[in-house]
Amino acid sequence: MKVTKVTKVYRPMRKFGNLIKDLFMPKQSNHFWIRVKEIAKTKEEKEDQIFSIIELLNNRIDVDEIQE
Repeated sequence: MKVTKVTKVYRPMRKFGNLIKDLFMPKQSNHFWIRVKEIAKTKEEKEDQIFSIIELLNNRIDVDEIQE
């Protein structure tokens, strides 16, 4: 594949377009976004945040178990 300046700009824009589609059309997307605090005041608060994120992921992600 020939690398030009156009492809260097085009590929990040494609990823940005996928991000925008995921945010504004969540029903059509296979991805989802969560918002997480970046700073915790105590270790307990940090552990609570991690636990709640893991719980959200466990509830949200479906596993396709195909029996053969």
